[in-house]
Amino acid sequence: MLSNLGKTDRLIRTAAAFIFVFGSIYFGGLWGVLGIVILLTALIGWCPIYAVFRLSTTTEQEEIPADTSGEHKPRQGPKRLLK
Repeated sequence: MLSNLGKTDRLIRTAAAFIFVFGSIYFGGLWGVLGIVILLTALIGWCPIYAVFRLSTTTEQEEIPADTSGEHKPRQGPKRLLK
């Protein structure tokens, strides 16, 4: 999946999400649901509304790896053996 949210956009969305969630807790209402959706888009770096309109706030289209398990080199242990 390609990322369509830049770093600044993700930071603003995260701050707005916390404002909506905590405002919903303090004042009541369903604005917390919107805050959770905004937070999820910020965490995964992809916005479906941006995708529909082919918008992007990234400087380059950066590929987000789907799963990186098993693709990294395992960590090497100590060189000497303990006796």
